[in-house]
Amino acid sequence: MRILLSCYLLLNVALYPLLAQYNSEFNFFQYTGNSVSLKGEFDAGSNHINAAMVNKLFFGGYIDKEMKDRALNKALGFNRAGAYLNYNIHSFFSTQKNTDKVSYFVGVKQQYLIHGGYTKDLFQLAFYGNKSLAGNTANLAYSNINTITFNEFKFGVLFKKVDSTAKIGISLSVLQGNRLIYFAFGKHSSLFTSSSYDELVFNSNFNVTISDTSQKKWYQLNGIGASTDIYFETPYKSKIGKMSVLSVNINNFGFIHWLRNSVRYSTDSILKFNGYQINSIYDLKDSTLNKINTDSMFKEITNARKGEFNTNIPTNLILYNKIFFGNMKFSLGTGFRYIFNANYKPYIFVEPAYAFHPFFQGTFHIGYGGYSLFNFGLSLMYQTKHWHFYIGSNNLQGWLFPKISYGQGFFFMISKKLNGKDF
Repeated sequence: MRILLSCYLLLNVALYPLLAQYNSEFNFFQYTGNSVSLKGEFDAGSNHINAAMVNKLFFGGYIDKEMKDRALNKALGFNRAGAYLNYNIHSFFSTQKNTDKVSYFVGVKQQYLIHGGYTKDLFQLAFYGNKSLAGNTANLAYSNINTITFNEFKFGVLFKKVDSTAKIGISLSVLQGNRLIYFAFGKHSSLFTSSSYDELVFNSNFNVTISDTSQKKWYQLNGIGASTDIYFETPYKSKIGKMSVLSVNINNFGFIHWLRNSVRYSTDSILKFNGYQINSIYDLKDSTLNKINTDSMFKEITNARKGEFNTNIPTNLILYNKIFFGNMKFSLGTGFRYIFNANYKPYIFVEPAYAFHPFFQGTFHIGYGGYSLFNFGLSLMYQTKHWHFYIGSNNLQGWLFPKISYGQGFFFMISKKLNGKDF
């Protein structure tokens, strides 16, 4: 059936490529100052599909029964997967009159986000077919997959001395919507397969929204929207440590308006399939097969309409507190992250960091939540008077132990400082 095939293809993509260093440019200003930067982030995770299987899905390769069985045995009644990829060029700069107080911000970014929440039965259908569910009804309720790609043109300002020590950053973005595929089963969605395999009953309670499929290239316009990023940072005196810094970051708060060639399908019907009556093998001609065209079937059972639609993009919320100890070489960061509209679990993390040299710092990351639950990682920062380099991963477990871990990612940033800021 075309619907199940579509689920399979979308699920394959959703299991791979959210998140790295929190999709914010403002939180690096403390290290780079005014600068021109190239930055990239990638993060992917699932609560039950290990990194080895994810690599097969993304890079290609044979997925054997052992891989599928391991993922199925690990699966819960309802599961999640998500991924995020972005790369951008951005710059902070000031005018001669307000160098100490204000920096302006411009940037160009492309973002690719994909996430899914799905039942164990849907995973089993996608990777094993419905034979293993013979005599039972597969529960598909509330399963959903969402993939979105858009380009972003950002403009903003950072106030560096609010009340003498705090920082407030605000940016506005114009979004060029490139691609959207949204698929969601409703409350009553299910598929029954008879024990003799001669009957299927599909409760087709689902909605699908797809952007203009005739325009798939990254630069083509299928939608237009807007978003904003808000950043706040302030130092304060805490009961422990020498000093502390608290920051609050909200980014990707916005929407995309998809243009008139977008298509929405919806249906709430019960379909029964008992087979086709064929009198002779010679009946299987092209003209006969065309009558069983799956695209036509899909259109007939759905209320399809072209039009303009609005969608909210996944929004990041990050709360971060950093405490410095002793001679300021050692610091301990604790944080909370949540991504709205993304099948994401609340994520808490701890980041001890140590400055081995005035120009070199290492940070260890331990976190729980998100898509893959437990994560650990490492990042390294090196800088000179004119350059800043940053590389790391919050999900090293996926690269080191791909058969027993469920997330992987990396991030990097290279910055050319405009004012020779020291570390």
